[in-house]
Amino acid sequence: MKRNIILIGTMGSGKSHLGRNLAEAKGWQFVDTDRLLERRYNLPIAQVYEKLGEKLFRAAEREILKKVCLYHESVISVGGNFPIDVRTLRYLQRYAYIVGIRAANYRIVKRVNRRIGKRPTMDYDDVGGFVESMLQVWKPLYRKCDLVIDTTYGRTEDLIDRIHEVIEQDGIVFKKRRPLTGGKRREKSSNSN
Repeated sequence: MKRNIILIGTMGSGKSHLGRNLAEAKGWQFVDTDRLLERRYNLPIAQVYEKLGEKLFRAAEREILKKVCLYHESVISVGGNFPIDVRTLRYLQRYAYIVGIRAANYRIVKRVNRRIGKRPTMDYDDVGGFVESMLQVWKPLYRKCDLVIDTTYGRTEDLIDRIHEVIEQDGIVFKKRRPLTGGKRREKSSNSN
């Protein structure tokens, strides 16, 4: 039994776009770990990275991942600034169905160039070269995902249908959120008086 669907992959692969739409289709919440880091530090993600440096940035990202993987019925998009290490990926797989999101080099370059300065680790002087080396580093991680989706040519609706289809074929069941009962709400509010 899983709690969530976690989307991992390189920056510019389309995780946030697909994740928002997948969450809406399922009636689940959407969580973007980069946005959580931005809220925590009250800075854009590139400035969070500058402020913390790579080592502390990765530690902060891991801390957020450990919290969000305990959510229920969430589609979680993990920042693509760094590949997830295998140990973290195994931890996430205990709680979530992992979908690797990838795209062709040229598509990632195009997406990244639309948001110059927004991605903390990107070398904007050689986007093509950076993307190519980033794809090589991510390659072994995609092999460890429960499912890999390529967003290069697919329509969002078709990609979502494919994810639902494979999850159903794999017999994956997701733990439901427990709704708060009216009695529990009243108890909480009466105790706070």
